Amino acid sequence: MSEWVGWDEVRKKFPVNEKRVAKYAKMMQAAIDGVKLSELRQLRRFTQAQMAKRLKIDQSNVSRIERGRFDAVEIRTLRKYVEALGGELEIRVNIDDASQRLIDSEYEKKMERRLARQVAAKRKKKAPVKSASKAKSVAKRRRTTIQKARVGTRPGRAR
Repeated sequence: MSEWVGWDEVRKKFPVNEKRVAKYAKMMQAAIDGVKLSELRQLRRFTQAQMAKRLKIDQSNVSRIERGRFDAVEIRTLRKYVEALGGELEIRVNIDDASQRLIDSEYEKKMERRLARQVAAKRKKKAPVKSASKAKSVAKRRRTTIQKARVGTRPGRAR
């Protein structure tokens, strides 16, 4: 008969890479969280295609979220997904025993509005929109310059 070997002896003989175990545990938890989101979507009787159309994103992004691939999805997309299901996104930072809310849906919406305003301001600087009265005065000056040129005088010069 063979001799029994204890678990401690097996671990000594075949050491476990704790970092690798932690990495796979984190991946498994993300996948579980994605499946939970998928189940919530199905309870509300939405298909992935319907969710994608509602969120104005590709169906592949919906699939990524539901597979727990949160690192490959923008926060704004994840927020839209959660809100479409009637929830609210919250991102927390946990360090040791301290926990701090970092981003919630209201913060994300605020940042999105701020970014939209900045983009609009840059566009406005690039292509200034003239008012109707200013456009008329510019056209009048051009006509005056053209008329003076026909007469043989130049604007701003004395005869």
